[in-house]
Amino acid sequence: MSVRTDHEKEFISLFNSIARGTRRLQVFTDFISCSVIAIQNGLQFCDKREKKYMAIVARYKKEDVLSMARLLACVVNGLEEKICDFLGRIYMLLELGDKDKEQYFTPWSVALMMAQLQFGAQLSKPEEVFRDKPFITFAEPACGAGAMTLAFASMLKQAGYSPHRYLWVSVTDIDPLAAGMAYIQLSLCGIPGEVVIGNALCDERRRVLLTPVHYWEGWSRRLQKHVKKSEDKSAEAA
Repeated sequence: MSVRTDHEKEFISLFNSIARGTRRLQVFTDFISCSVIAIQNGLQFCDKREKKYMAIVARYKKEDVLSMARLLACVVNGLEEKICDFLGRIYMLLELGDKDKEQYFTPWSVALMMAQLQFGAQLSKPEEVFRDKPFITFAEPACGAGAMTLAFASMLKQAGYSPHRYLWVSVTDIDPLAAGMAYIQLSLCGIPGEVVIGNALCDERRRVLLTPVHYWEGWSRRLQKHVKKSEDKSAEAA
């Protein structure tokens, strides 16, 4: 039995102990909301976010609040073993997907296969990819829990290039729950970028969450410098 499977089993067991007699989707949503707030407030404390956190946990018994913290530990441990779509798989194992909306998260094996088909040839010679650029960007307009982004980051890491230095991502989902799952996983996997809650089809951006590594590695400055360099090149060419 793999270590990751053990973390999944522990997560499901803990979740079922919390969700007894309660709407399962609501418990999962509350867990995601509290985890997002914990990560954000660890970066920069916000009283409004803290009040929202306290209002959520007030609906649960003390032992269940402690179990929610252990749920996050399961996610951390699962992702620490290797980059994967831990939360997306858990979501489907718990049968929480919205069948009316045809919400089915991409299995990790399929996400990896798609990443290999789309980017495998490029990353087979990564030194050529980064010869004339300091980093690459990646966009996912309907990210779910972030499986495709995580799969690409995994491939980049295998090629010997740390995602926190060589990759910046912009992922979007119209579902706040899915976007929250993506934010947690990208944050824990050390991937810099933004998670947008909104509609990529009409460029709607209701809320933007920046991952911790975006701040720690000074990505706002790096992106501005990159844009300016590109504009200067365009001006010279004109």
